[in-house]
Amino acid sequence: MFQNLQPPTVDAIIALMAKVNADERADKIDLSVGIYKDEEGRTPVMKAVSEAEDRLHASQDTKKYVGMTGDVEFNKEMTKLMLGADADLSLTGAAQAPGGSGALRLLSELVKTAKADATVWLSDPTWPNHHSLLGSGVGLAVEVYPYFDYDTQNVRFDDMCAALSKAKKDDVVVLHGCCHNPTGRDMSIEQWDTLGKFISEKGLIPLIDFAYLGFGDGLDEDVLGMQALLKHIPTAMIAVSCSKNFGVYRDRVGCAIVVSDDAELAKVCQGHLGAIARRIYSMPPDHGAAVVRTILQDAELTKIWKEELTEMRGRVNGLREEFSAKLRELTGTNKWDFIANQRGMFTLLGLNDDEIAALRDDHAIYVVKGGRINVAGLQQSKIEKLAKALVEVTS
Repeated sequence: MFQNLQPPTVDAIIALMAKVNADERADKIDLSVGIYKDEEGRTPVMKAVSEAEDRLHASQDTKKYVGMTGDVEFNKEMTKLMLGADADLSLTGAAQAPGGSGALRLLSELVKTAKADATVWLSDPTWPNHHSLLGSGVGLAVEVYPYFDYDTQNVRFDDMCAALSKAKKDDVVVLHGCCHNPTGRDMSIEQWDTLGKFISEKGLIPLIDFAYLGFGDGLDEDVLGMQALLKHIPTAMIAVSCSKNFGVYRDRVGCAIVVSDDAELAKVCQGHLGAIARRIYSMPPDHGAAVVRTILQDAELTKIWKEELTEMRGRVNGLREEFSAKLRELTGTNKWDFIANQRGMFTLLGLNDDEIAALRDDHAIYVVKGGRINVAGLQQSKIEKLAKALVEVTS
């Protein structure tokens, strides 16, 4: 039955990872995959995570299933992290998921269950996997709205709203909660507020993807835009990933959240999230979510975690500033100043295929198509090499 299968299209980033691994040059720089690395190029286990794992190991007395919607206390803590400690949890429904991608899949399946002819609107550009994960993979139609101006490095907010004016009632608008991937350029609080009014008037449903909470300006600051939008919205969806901010990448920890002004509706949505999980993977993995829950329910561990996250965020923003300053020094222009002004792991350098190939072949520097680089994977000691190579290939 499988003889007619053709090889699948390989994900571009996964294919690039293979090329990086095969490159034996000692001075190579890998800026492809969105993963945090320290100055030694390692992705360490956070101290708060290690301590929480020790506590779990000492106290856990069973490995039974946690249920279709996962760890109830984890779901509560993640919802409060997004909506605030005083949030009315009766107006929310949540399900633990295998990573942020799992949360996105649960929510897209919920949309398909509720309204199979809904269209999912994605930003241009966006994380490439959004298209298959939220669209073709679940059988929903996809449209794109303009988001980023490559010349000014700003959000095309008016063009974005003009495009979304063509959306029909109950269409889904996917928004990056903070640290937009791949551009690093976020909307202002005022734009979030205006968009909330616009979406409410149009009867659209926002799906806010939070993959990098805490990597922008801070845990509290990064949710302000979303919270400004939610003031105007009767029903919304949120997908949260713990991969980056807790460093639990391989443990696959995420949460799918539905927020409503109707408690009964929120309860029904949570029930459907559990039913969807049951038919996809049955039960979510427990360990990583239990670690996160342990941290968030312990004041000491929460303090340690926040300090570590602050240090990681500060390092990434510092790398942005140093990289931008070095390019200004080498070029005598402010062409690259936008790097310092953006937030999150990624920035989009706007490189063509020839420039990207030159970086790879001549300088052992690996970046994603379009020139997206993972700033969080850069080491301070390699900034000068990267800057000089970039100037050379773009001159």
